[in-house]
Amino acid sequence: MTAFDATRAGVRPARRLGRWTPRALWGPRAERPRIFLMLVLLAAAMPLRIPVPWPVVESVIGSVSILDLLLLVAAASLVPNLWRRRLDIGYRPLAVALAIPPLVAALSLLWSQDRIESLRTTLISVEGFVAYLFITRELEGLSAERVVAYLRRYAWLVIVPAVLLLLHVPGFGPYGSDYHTGYAVSYYARLSHPVLGGSNNLATVLAILVPPLLYWGHSRRDWRATLAGLIAAMGIVCTLSRGVLAASVIAGVGYLALLPISRRPRARRRPVPGKVLGKVLIGTLGLSAGAVALYRFNPPTHEYISGRLSPDSILMRVELYSEAAEKIGARPFLGYGAGVVPYGDPAAPVDVHNTYVQQVLSFGLPLGVLVGVAIASLAVLFLLRRRVHPLAGPLGYAVLVEVVTFAFESSYEGTVLRVLFYLLLAMLAGLLRAATNETTAARSGLDGRSRSARTTTRSQSISVSPSA
Repeated sequence: MTAFDATRAGVRPARRLGRWTPRALWGPRAERPRIFLMLVLLAAAMPLRIPVPWPVVESVIGSVSILDLLLLVAAASLVPNLWRRRLDIGYRPLAVALAIPPLVAALSLLWSQDRIESLRTTLISVEGFVAYLFITRELEGLSAERVVAYLRRYAWLVIVPAVLLLLHVPGFGPYGSDYHTGYAVSYYARLSHPVLGGSNNLATVLAILVPPLLYWGHSRRDWRATLAGLIAAMGIVCTLSRGVLAASVIAGVGYLALLPISRRPRARRRPVPGKVLGKVLIGTLGLSAGAVALYRFNPPTHEYISGRLSPDSILMRVELYSEAAEKIGARPFLGYGAGVVPYGDPAAPVDVHNTYVQQVLSFGLPLGVLVGVAIASLAVLFLLRRRVHPLAGPLGYAVLVEVVTFAFESSYEGTVLRVLFYLLLAMLAGLLRAATNETTAARSGLDGRSRSARTTTRSQSISVSPSA
């Protein structure tokens, strides 16, 4: 039977083995290999930048990374889905919250004091949203175990270059302008990434990966996820990032405060088993050993650790906040434009290292508060789904650590880190969707089998009549 005859007869012809089609890269089948997705994750772990040969484009974006080029291809692949109105946006409230920053950034082009910088910031925000849509589509239909495998691989892809940098392996030194400044010394004093940037940037990326990996490894007894989660947690400790470490504690308190609204109806509190406490104790000892080993065997850490313990940076933040308040008072309703750093003294731009205050500086009080609330609410959107699946708890805590970290650092304002934040949020949402679908399917199967068993029992009881 030919393919034409099979189609007329309603029979789907067999697919030829070894034949390549574009669907091998981004088709709808759940069993296909996600080749392009893995390429994007690899580029997201090492987003090397290349110069742009066109002066006009270079004046706007400066340079492009391999990740930018791959996401440009991903955006083109999303056009057919949008044209057929089959674009998967995942959880609608999450997609709406993530769409607010790029929309407000584009709107600020009308009043921006530096339209070139605002255009560049808008393009970065749009690129982040494209990354969210692409990852959401690629993870559709996958099992939760397979999504965790991608999270685990990305964690290793980020950690390995950082360790090679700390070991002074040739080719993994600080990349870009930091290599030619005195700031490059700090890269070797604490765990940093050669391309993503200093230790704070690395800690921000790893912080969102640790809770889901550790929870999955514990609940599913997956030692690979547990190992990746522990190594990532040790990497955070070795970054000596005070913002992420403080945010982890604050987020823990916030998570406990939000438990009553996210707990399932009629759910009972279960005592913490001793096995969990034992794992927590072992993990804490391991993280402490990693920090001690970094201080003991890495001489640059000895000189750098004293600066991390001094209160000078805290006093500097207070001064930045007071300067930012003056700038907000000068333009309280519209701000200065997306990505625009307001200047007082031309040699001292006001960069407050606080994402939420920076939004008010950029967009003014009304729109800045709107964007800040949209970012801060991302964790709540996950925690509210804890009523549906318990996995939403650790995922919500991971996002809560990120949004609290943004109050101490300017990681969200980074060129690459904002895109990575959108990308990782899509992966967490894809993991929650996969786990929820699997749980729903399992419950439906159990209900169907129990219903058929009751029907069979009832029919047997009717068919058997008592003898006279």
